Amino acid sequence: MKPLTLLIKPAAGLCNMKCRYCFYRSASEGRENRIMTRDTVDLLIRKIAEFRPSALTVMFQGGEPLLAGIDYYRYFTDAVNNNLRIPVSYALQTNGLLIDDVFADFFAEHKFLLGVSLDGNRKTNDRNRVDDSGNSVFDRVMDSVRILRKHNVDFNILSVIDSESAKETESTFEFFKANGLSYIQFIPCVGENNGISLSAEAYESFLKNSFDLWYDNYKRGEYISIRHIDNYIGILLGYPPENCAMCGICGSYFVIEANGDVYPCDFYCAEEYRLGSVSNEKPFESNDKHRAFIDESRIIHSNCRECRYHFLCRGGCKADRINGFSENRFCKAYRNFFEYSYERMLSTARSLK
Repeated sequence: MKPLTLLIKPAAGLCNMKCRYCFYRSASEGRENRIMTRDTVDLLIRKIAEFRPSALTVMFQGGEPLLAGIDYYRYFTDAVNNNLRIPVSYALQTNGLLIDDVFADFFAEHKFLLGVSLDGNRKTNDRNRVDDSGNSVFDRVMDSVRILRKHNVDFNILSVIDSESAKETESTFEFFKANGLSYIQFIPCVGENNGISLSAEAYESFLKNSFDLWYDNYKRGEYISIRHIDNYIGILLGYPPENCAMCGICGSYFVIEANGDVYPCDFYCAEEYRLGSVSNEKPFESNDKHRAFIDESRIIHSNCRECRYHFLCRGGCKADRINGFSENRFCKAYRNFFEYSYERMLSTARSLK
């Protein structure tokens, strides 16, 4: 028996926003984007039970997963409780527009961990994160944050970094700190959409500046959790990274689309990577296509093998790799960042140990 982690897209690619850097909108165009049916939920739970995992982690994502409605989540958690006798943990990533007291009360009851997308202050957030009509969503997201706090729901902030927002690292950090948003995951912008992208130079600047801000606060006894920094410190303490993008090798979870299709990764929900369906006899057993996908992530450039920081970087996320998956497009940024911060990260790890 081994643990099983699933990333479920209950509303497929449906979304009530039109973020300018979104890579998934184009990826989901032409598909049958609909809400996952109860029959598919029942089949999925049955296949999980047959797999007999030692524990289950369920992450809901989109599109916008809350478009599935509160009844979907009530049905899903009831089905899990009635059919599985294993530890289950839930997480959900949302743009925050549909959070209300009913949803928040449910999340608190079932101990969901939420990731709320917010790129920074009003100016920074409004640049790319807008609704279907092109209007600001900043106030609505901040209202949702207040609702989650009122119901004592655990949540963190997901902030996408592009070349423009990388210039605003200090103001973004101070905005989050001033608003008590002390658990943050900064996400590099994927590819280029609508002229929005993240250069290696801009990412290097962001990594250095955000680390300086983090370290200065840490030394003052004011801890701000930044996910990638937490993971690097954890690696130096001997722990495996919990962020799959930092593991170096893929294959830590399965994506379940609303129609029941199974994929190996959220960045690779394309037909060529489709592993099968929950209707298959053993949808969570690795097959040839899955093994080939994982093997692609094992490809390591000679520069990586010789790099003193490979044990920290591990090649980075496969979605950021180029040249036959052997090199990361941010390689220089990571190397220069580690040169800049390594001794301080090491001293921090030693103090924590």
